[in-house]
Amino acid sequence: MVLRRGGAVRMWACAALLFCVHALGSRPALAQPNDGGVSFTMGLDGSHAYFFRGIRQETSGIILQPYFDATFTLFDGGEGLNSVGLTVGQWNSVHSSAGAQPNGPGTWYESDFYAGLTFGLENWQAGLTYTSYMSPNHSFGTVQELSLSLSMDDSALLPVPLSPHLGIAIEMSGQADGGAAEGVYLELGVEPGLDLVASNVSIGFPATLGLSLNNYYEDGAGISDTLGYVDVGAVATVPMTVPESFGSWEFSGGVHLLRLGRYLEMLNDGESLQIVASLGVSIAY
Repeated sequence: MVLRRGGAVRMWACAALLFCVHALGSRPALAQPNDGGVSFTMGLDGSHAYFFRGIRQETSGIILQPYFDATFTLFDGGEGLNSVGLTVGQWNSVHSSAGAQPNGPGTWYESDFYAGLTFGLENWQAGLTYTSYMSPNHSFGTVQELSLSLSMDDSALLPVPLSPHLGIAIEMSGQADGGAAEGVYLELGVEPGLDLVASNVSIGFPATLGLSLNNYYEDGAGISDTLGYVDVGAVATVPMTVPESFGSWEFSGGVHLLRLGRYLEMLNDGESLQIVASLGVSIAY
């Protein structure tokens, strides 16, 4: 998933969480950090708007997006192919505006299940992932997708790493754009990054281009665009002070500017530009 991000209520919640984390940080560690073959990631993002690959999902109310996944290390070490991992997880989007409607469909807008393999080769990482996009409140039909990804760690090659990535998503059933046929999506992106304040704060400047390779941005009635959207943003990440045995905690905040193509502009009530701000907390162990 791409942009999934929220407002004053979440700022107060994050402030309370930071206070609790600071209190935890003064206690001694009770166990060693995770050095086994299974790692976990969980988090919560909040925003005022949710766009999926440039396609508007929600632009009102409070949007909260919790997620959790587990990665199993199947192979680690060696020359050439240096790692193989299996990741299984779930991602959700909960919208207050749906629950506020009389006899509305409920707030649980989206629940995605995903499972995939990642392969490390020198400073490259390739991935193959299956995702099922589902809507518990029946706002859209289930979409099943197979995606391929390729990313490069160029931190040892450039003074300011670009972290380029490429992704291709193939719809096997259902359509994210609500069109007439399953499509193929192409994503190209970079994320230059800098470490600030004695490396305690990092800021990234992600830039993403979303394109249709075949029927991804189409309405089934004559409109079929190649250009989906362009997304440029700035995201700051600050590590939290917690005992090592509790994993690595991070607080993040950012803003993205989307420039939508013709079809997505129409789906966004004729607005071609959209700003999306977000706050989030993530935990890795």
